[in-house]
Amino acid sequence: MDARNIEPAHLKEWLDSAVDQKIIELNVESLSGEIVYEYLLYSTKISRRNDGRLRDRDLNKYLHTLRGGWWCSGVDPLNDYQPMMWGCFKPDFPRKNPEKKDKRIKYEHPYKESTRALFLQVPEEVWKKVSQKHNIPISNEDKNHHGGFWHWVWKNCVPIIITEGAKKAGALLSVGYAAIALPGIHSGYRNPKDENDKPIGKPYLIPELQMFCTLARKIYICFDRDEKQDTQEKVNKAIYKTAKLLSQGGCKVEIVQLPIGGEKGVDDFIAAQGREAFESIQQKARPLYKWDVDSYKLLTYKAAIKLNKKYLGKLNIPKNAKIIAIKSAKNTGKTHTIALEVAKAHARGQKVLVLTHRVELGKVLCDIFGIDYVSELKDSETGGVLGYGLCVDSMRKSTAANFNPNDWFNAVVIIDEADQVFWHLLNSSTEVKKHRVEILRNLKKLVQVVLSSPEGRIYLSSADLSDIDVKYVLLLAQMDIKPFVVLNEYRQDLGNCYLYDGKDPGHMVDALIENIKQGGVPFICCSAQQEKSNWSTTTLENTFKELFPEKKILRIDSESTWNPNHPAYNCISSLNQILGLYDIVIVSSCVETGISIEITKHFTGVWCIAQGVQPENSIRQMLKRVRENCDRHLWAAKRGIEGCKVGNGSSNLISLISSQKTATSANIQLLTLADYEENSFFELVDTQFQQESLKTWAAKACVINYGLNNYRESIVEGLVHEGYSITPVGTDGKAKITEVIKQVQQYHYVKHCDSVTASYTLDDNEYKKSKEKRTKTTEERHAERKTELTKRYGVDVTPELVKRDDDGWYPQLRLHYYLTIGRPFLENRDTKKAVSKVVEGLGSLWLPDFNRGQLLPQIQLLEALGVKVFLESAGRQWKEIDPEVQYTANLAITNHFIIKDYLNITITEDIPPIKIVNKLLDKIGCKLHYLSRQGPRGDRHYVYEFVPPQDGRDEILRGWLESDKSKKEQHILKSA
Repeated sequence: MDARNIEPAHLKEWLDSAVDQKIIELNVESLSGEIVYEYLLYSTKISRRNDGRLRDRDLNKYLHTLRGGWWCSGVDPLNDYQPMMWGCFKPDFPRKNPEKKDKRIKYEHPYKESTRALFLQVPEEVWKKVSQKHNIPISNEDKNHHGGFWHWVWKNCVPIIITEGAKKAGALLSVGYAAIALPGIHSGYRNPKDENDKPIGKPYLIPELQMFCTLARKIYICFDRDEKQDTQEKVNKAIYKTAKLLSQGGCKVEIVQLPIGGEKGVDDFIAAQGREAFESIQQKARPLYKWDVDSYKLLTYKAAIKLNKKYLGKLNIPKNAKIIAIKSAKNTGKTHTIALEVAKAHARGQKVLVLTHRVELGKVLCDIFGIDYVSELKDSETGGVLGYGLCVDSMRKSTAANFNPNDWFNAVVIIDEADQVFWHLLNSSTEVKKHRVEILRNLKKLVQVVLSSPEGRIYLSSADLSDIDVKYVLLLAQMDIKPFVVLNEYRQDLGNCYLYDGKDPGHMVDALIENIKQGGVPFICCSAQQEKSNWSTTTLENTFKELFPEKKILRIDSESTWNPNHPAYNCISSLNQILGLYDIVIVSSCVETGISIEITKHFTGVWCIAQGVQPENSIRQMLKRVRENCDRHLWAAKRGIEGCKVGNGSSNLISLISSQKTATSANIQLLTLADYEENSFFELVDTQFQQESLKTWAAKACVINYGLNNYRESIVEGLVHEGYSITPVGTDGKAKITEVIKQVQQYHYVKHCDSVTASYTLDDNEYKKSKEKRTKTTEERHAERKTELTKRYGVDVTPELVKRDDDGWYPQLRLHYYLTIGRPFLENRDTKKAVSKVVEGLGSLWLPDFNRGQLLPQIQLLEALGVKVFLESAGRQWKEIDPEVQYTANLAITNHFIIKDYLNITITEDIPPIKIVNKLLDKIGCKLHYLSRQGPRGDRHYVYEFVPPQDGRDEILRGWLESDKSKKEQHILKSA
């Protein structure tokens, strides 16, 4: 075909999409009249008349195409690269969409034929561009092969971009990318269905994509970026499905995302911005697993107000706005702006409810907004008339709040740091855990009461606000509400953040000590606060007291702020008045959000130790508590702590949800089969409670688990986005302070364990009162801890017991007990736990909490894996070739997904069999000990032996057994 086959208007349309004219001439032609039928109505699947002619209904359906349009097709890699019969026709006068009357069908494809991918013919000049871009030569054999460009792409594993639409593929080819065009976002795969349109199998790639899905090939997906949130969500689902199938085929898949709000398609983007602009975006493509998690961090709802201001200031929010979502960077005045909105609400006579995830933060916000915190209501002159603030833990009836969602009709609800409030609500192990179902019910009712009232509205605010948070409120509301989004895109130049390498923060602390010696005044952020940790607030405080006895040091953590004998007691609300009095300030995560330290010319730097406990965004929050732009210093673990991951540790939403549902189903089935009278009622339990909350929990868990898996990288990436310049600091040799820190920690930790041991044991009444108190002295905390240990283990508390408990001994012993002598009591134990959860939830279960409390599946799994064989083998020697070892290892590898879900143990094929056995035994604090090696070189075997642990556990396990027997006897007597 040649240029005269293309009408000027059609040629202009393609040229305007930045497509090389020679590509157009090779692939596009203008059609009109009945010849169009030959291109669109050739399928043998089309019903015809007896004389072989097409039926009138089909001819009439495509009558509009006779008025003309352009046709595009390419070559068929499945037919030896011959011209493809299938293609795409764009009519000049498109027909109406029968399903969407207000829209028209822009493109037509051959009727009754499966959609295909388009492989446009490529001129030699474009082929050379692609060759040069990827530095892959074109041989004479390639030039002479009838398959030409696409055979060369296939043979040489050339990177490919998959896009939607022929013009977009043409534009990408024109600037040097091998681009395949799909006719629609879902056209890269098939979903097998039966005659009733029901799925009957798993999705699979279309044959031509499968052909190019070769091992290690890099494939990019670049679809349109629409401003409409629901459209983008559909596009993202299609991207994920296509990318997942390509990844399973061995390809390295990355996602190219165009900027929101600009040109929607890649052809328009290249035409408007140029080749270099696209190359810049393409180089920032995200691997599938990163892109998937990133999609949960974005706020894609269209902004009603878009700003680029250092401070938000007053907002012009219309009266009919119901959900106001404010996303603005830290220190841009979000709280001040919301205070103005609170004043407007009070002027209208509306009550204001402030919901937070920390008591201290709630008090600070209420003070700014001019309302009472819930604990102040009794002594307040207003008595809650203006509203009040509370931690979401207290959103229930039996608290000082006496919370009733119906009381907030026509009110204004403020959820500051909404992303963290919702996560605390859905996953925290604080008081909210025991009453989570009730609190979630009240939240849903609150949202519906407020949003259904004439003037009620909800404000969501955070620097990290995302679609997840906004959508959660919409799902709870069950109303068709368009969120009013305020997006402030301002990014400060936040200065330097020095990033320290090394396995521990020793080198950074060396630099910190030198800084203090030179007169520096540091603000130090820690992940840990207990004496057990080398790098906790308490250990650093003790170390600096020894190194700098003349310095005034303030430690702020959840213990000191509630200790009436400590200078940090109740200090959160007055930090700006207090901190200037100190030379060294050491804080824990209790000041990670909602606290604004405004004092200037005092702190010379912010230093942060991120050990992998908190989510990565919490670390970024801590670094910004001091608002002044002084240098930041950061040491972060490369990976987070395994035990801090959520659910099964996955960063895939479907995996997280399905694992919870599977576990719940298994737990209930096991309880129902158990021989206990209470178990019959489990059949009536609501396990579908608030699926919108479960989906939100999983989406947020994806982000947190990914961040923990890539901890340092995720923190640094977030800091760069916020406006920090990262300066790596190399490390040589061992840090000077490391040994000093260890000695200080050990000395004070021994003292701590001794103090707990020497404490007074509380009676039941005293213990209950102590648990209900927030304000406690150190002595009171030690007494409470000793009492807990006494109740937990049933033996005298010793310093060694305190240490073992800190090291996680209790869950190990508990599994050991129920795997062995306590096995007859396990079903009863799990039943009582389950009944308690159901009763607390008034018949409904919050799946993550319920599953965490059940032990029966873990024990049955350990039994099935043959772990008891090793526990009962004292004196026997073990080798990797032994059938029992091989059986356990092979079964564990086969069922590694189940083991990860229930035991949180990662099993892979490359782990030696003995190590797999030891991973399983470690769950109960046991192991096979290495003895020796036997045999000549080439036939050498390592020998192991199980040595029962001599750690005092036998006395504890026997005590638990006697206690369970006694309880059972008492139950029998009561029932008699």
